Amino acid sequence: MKRLVHIAVMAVLVTLVTGCGGAHRYDARLVAADSLMWTAPDSALATLTAIDSLTGEGNLAYRDLLMTQARYKCYADITASDDSAITRAIDYYRAHSSQREKLTRAYLYKGAVMEELDRVDSAMYYYKTAEATADPKDYPNLGQINIRIADLYREEYSQDSAALLRFKESIRYYSILADTNYIIYGLGAIGCIYGVTHPDSAKHYLESAIRLAQQFKPSLQYSHKSTLAGVYYYQNNYVEAINTSMDILRNGKDDCSEAQFYYFAALSYLNLGNLDSAKFILNITPQPVDAVDSMNYYNVLAEIANLENNHDIYKKYKELSHEITEQILSNSKKGKIAVTESEFEKVHYQNDFEGKRKKYIKIAAAILFLLLTVFIIVYYSAHRQLRKRLNENKAIKHELEKALVDLNEQAKKNKTVSELVAYRTAAIRELYQDIRVRIKDDSKVKKVIPLTSVFQSMHERNEILELNLREKFWENMKRSVDGEYNGIYSFVEQNYPNLNERDLKIFCLLCAGLSPQLIRLCMNLTSARSITNYRSVIVKKKMGLDMSLDTFIKMYMDGGFSLGDDKKYSS
Repeated sequence: MKRLVHIAVMAVLVTLVTGCGGAHRYDARLVAADSLMWTAPDSALATLTAIDSLTGEGNLAYRDLLMTQARYKCYADITASDDSAITRAIDYYRAHSSQREKLTRAYLYKGAVMEELDRVDSAMYYYKTAEATADPKDYPNLGQINIRIADLYREEYSQDSAALLRFKESIRYYSILADTNYIIYGLGAIGCIYGVTHPDSAKHYLESAIRLAQQFKPSLQYSHKSTLAGVYYYQNNYVEAINTSMDILRNGKDDCSEAQFYYFAALSYLNLGNLDSAKFILNITPQPVDAVDSMNYYNVLAEIANLENNHDIYKKYKELSHEITEQILSNSKKGKIAVTESEFEKVHYQNDFEGKRKKYIKIAAAILFLLLTVFIIVYYSAHRQLRKRLNENKAIKHELEKALVDLNEQAKKNKTVSELVAYRTAAIRELYQDIRVRIKDDSKVKKVIPLTSVFQSMHERNEILELNLREKFWENMKRSVDGEYNGIYSFVEQNYPNLNERDLKIFCLLCAGLSPQLIRLCMNLTSARSITNYRSVIVKKKMGLDMSLDTFIKMYMDGGFSLGDDKKYSS
């Protein structure tokens, strides 16, 4: 009898231990929805939506993860208002380390939510956290992670080289899974990145994507053919550009979301002297939906006018196209493709160190060599950095002094604006005095300098950036700008509430004609390049107008811009 009791107790203990340490038993409906996620995401979303009640923290976390994933897989018309649901899933799976795949997925879709909320840096952080968490053989998640990181590199950071590596890595994972849809997407994206800078490589990848699409998913081929038509056009291969565009027009225009193939066809016809065909294509071209389409549309109109010897119309459309081109360029950072095919293969195999052990002596030698190299680079670049800082200081002082001289000359020549000049002169003189005391005008630099001088130089440079301009400076600048431009600062301040104090200050300094270098100092920024981007960010994104800052100022001064009229200019 005692023996039977002992056996029964042991059986209960074993059941408890295996129940706690084994795999979690999820609701069967959740498991069914998860199994449908890749093959039939619409059915998965319908299954999840039909679930009326769930119990248990694990089931709730699983549902939060699957609902977030299904929304992105189905492109559901639901926007993320916050990240609370996917964060709950992450918190649960962090506490249950055995659920590694689900934790990887939770990090992945937390990144997707952050990207949708326009928090790009946070999205990149969670994508890379998902990558670090993933099992090396978790090919579906690793493929998706690399796709999303590649898209961020290409669209948000303009780092084409990094995007290329990531797209190629995703293709490697999806090739193992035989997932042709994502392979086609990756090949097309690589071809698009190579574009006109490396046309032979672009054609190779685009044609590979098209062949694969024709075999497995014919509807996917046409968007890649649209890009290929552009490659042909920029290679002056107008016949192939027309043939490719006409193929899309006849067989796949409903499957191609882009309208650029129309423009490539029309421009190719024009280059071949076929004006009637170009006009026909333009007549059936959809209305432009973005800046790139508008630029192409005006280019076609300009070339048609040119062939018809209508020079006034040609000039008008060329100016419109040029204006849009400037806007596009100012909002983008052109990345350079620095990694060739052979370099990619080299990097790929160099990074594949898993399962290999290095001898300690080789690791130590590599670390020592790296430290020695870094020390040499830092030491011998110190003189160059110091000289660069001194040259920058002299340039800043010279620019301020020249601004003061120009303003004084302006006051002498035109007494009617002397009051406005006086306001701006006072502001710039105050800025000059504040900067002058911080700058050391050293004319001699030693050929070999101590390493400590580098850190001293960096400290002095930071001091220059720590300007604390008084309110009087800003008041003088605002009064000067309002006086010169008929109250433009007050108009913008009152009618565009989306502009914060920082935006208004930069707008004021831009109108005052200060250079990006001076604006950088006034706003305590480390780089003047961001000021260039602000010219379009303030007007287009913050004010909601589809025009440049110079165009806005000109329209305002011409009296053609008043409150209420801005709606027709908004993007």
